[in-house]
Parts: sequence; C-alpha cells; structure tokens
Amino acid sequence: MKKGKVGESAMIVNLSVAIDEITEGISEYLIDIEEGGPGFPLATIGRYSYISRDGDRPGTISSGLKWRIPAGWIAHNLQIGQFTSIAYGSNFTLGMAHNYANLSTGVSRLFGRQDAVSNFSELCRCKGQILIQNDVWIGHDVTVMPGVTIHNGAVVAANSHVVNDVPPYAIVGGNPARIIRYRFSEDIIEKLQTIQWWNWDDRKISENSAFFTDTNVERFCELFYEEGLKKKSHVPDIPLPQGELKYVFFGDFAEPFSLWQRIIKEFVHTFRTDQERMLIILVEEQFAAASPQILSLLATYIDKLIQMEKATCSVQTCLCPEEQERAVFRKADYWITNRTKKTILHSEYAYENGVKMISGVDCPVF
Repeated sequence: MKKGKVGESAMIVNLSVAIDEITEGISEYLIDIEEGGPGFPLATIGRYSYISRDGDRPGTISSGLKWRIPAGWIAHNLQIGQFTSIAYGSNFTLGMAHNYANLSTGVSRLFGRQDAVSNFSELCRCKGQILIQNDVWIGHDVTVMPGVTIHNGAVVAANSHVVNDVPPYAIVGGNPARIIRYRFSEDIIEKLQTIQWWNWDDRKISENSAFFTDTNVERFCELFYEEGLKKKSHVPDIPLPQGELKYVFFGDFAEPFSLWQRIIKEFVHTFRTDQERMLIILVEEQFAAASPQILSLLATYIDKLIQMEKATCSVQTCLCPEEQERAVFRKADYWITNRTKKTILHSEYAYENGVKMISGVDCPVF
C-alpha cells in the first residue's frame, strides 16, 4: 500500500511501482485528502505489475481531485490488473473534462456562478475511471484518457494517445491510438481469454514458467484450454430476481468512500418511470453474515427512495457467495463498477458475457 498527498494547487500525482514490488494480492495507492481521515483509493494495482521511472519521470495521474473534494464528491479511480508493464512518462487522466456542447468551454465567474470551480464541476459530465486489465504492455509517454478500458494482453505503442477501448491482445499506436494488428490469431486470443493464466496462483505459474518466455503459444493453449473451459462451465448458478433489463452492482459497504448509496439514488431518480429496469445490489454472503444489519439498512434506504420518487423501477438485493460471482454476469445486462480490488476481475467476467459496463465513479452515473 502506497500513500500520497493531494496538494493545495497540484493536480498531478506521481506514481511509480518497482518491478516485483507487488508480489502478493492487490495494492492500493491511497491519497490523503483530509487530515486524520482515511486514504482515498486513487489507484489499485495488481501483483507483479509495475510503473517504471526514468530519473525524475515516473508515471502520473492527472486528476481533478482538488476541485471535486470541496464539492463533496470524488469521481476518480485507476485500476491496473496483474502482470502489466507500464513505462515511464505515461499519464492517466481522471475526472477532468470541459463541456464542449456549451457555448463556451471556458471556466469563469462571469458565467453566472460565484465559484468558478463549482461552475466547472457541476455542469460537465465527468468520466473518472480507467481500467487496465492483465498482461498489458504500455510504452513510454502514453496518455490514457478517462473512461477507457485496455483489455487483457494489449500493447500500446510509445507516445500514443488512447481515447477508446483497446480490445484483447490488440497492438495499438498513434494519436489517437488505432489498431495496428493483433498479437495472435482470433482462435488463440479466445483460448487465452478462457485460460486466464494471470489468475493462477504463484506456484502454478512457476511450475509452468518455461511457457512464458516461449513463442509457442499454441502449445500452451493446447495444454490448458480444456482446463479453462471446465472451470468456466463449473461455476455454480445463482438465482437473480426476474427483470427485463438487469443492472448489477456489487455493494461496496466496507469501503470508506463507498458508492452504493449514490448508485441507488441516481438509478431511482433516472429510471423512476421505467418499469422494465431493475437494479440488483449484490451483497457478499460473508459480509452479510458479519454485518447482519446491512440487509435491513438497505431495505429501509431503498423503500424511502422509491416512495419519495414515486418510482416504478425496481431495486432488489441479493446475497452472493464469492464462488457465484462469475455466474452473475451470465444473467446481467449491465454491470456498474466500483473502486474495490475485484473490479478488474469483474471486468473480465463482464467482457466474456457481453455485459455492458457502466462506471460507478462517473458523474452522473446514468
């Protein structure tokens, strides 16, 4: 776990992680935003991923934190998966935008607000999350814009400007970054996506270490594809509430900067007259056992909002054991992200099932 600090005027956060610095689990890069308060999870980085530094040139996060915090909300999160390599000088832009649909893109007190910062933060849509999955290689001096997902195995050429999602195992480059080619054939990519070797434990990777520096990827797939298919098909099913359009959100109740209340509130307000839409709040079974009051708290909060908005949309809760999380995505239409350490894993499940992703840290969300 690393800690940083947001300065009074600075919006650039330096971020570097040495090779083999993170060898277990997932590490959070926390930012102090309030004296004595909990650190804000600006970035989450998986095992054996690194962000290199060339002298005084680390990776950076360009962030509007100093504007968002006084306004009472924060829409920022960089998620990096496992075994990802990021070169020096790369920049990740979070939560910074101007509304180019307005007459002016400028920020000024002359535009009718006493506070220019308030004018900026309230009137433009803010994308605040970047997802970089596993085994990704990003060259030096790359800029990644907010709202982008770079999928498993992708390569981003040096000096590129990434404004759109990058497909699995694509090699992209340029400004804006475009697909140059793919690392492997479509068949091999599908098999690697099924095998998901980056989710293996350290022992299994070490036992098969010779494959990882070998170009005979076909042989690797021959050996492990069936195993991946079996694991995928043997996920126990989970009964979800019936609905036409199902939005799922894994409740982040234990997080100091949780999103669950905001997600429910925005959903009910946005879709209050749409009977076809259902939001399902998934509660980890283990968390519910340790905090049994969470279900009644949720029910009270939901009922109050539904009545206040006179809403006809639906918000349901569902207990979810960890081993059934993958099965959730077989039945969902939309998945709403959070800032937890499982976000990258869940993004893989969403992609393999064609589930549309909505960033829970965007403002507005819907």
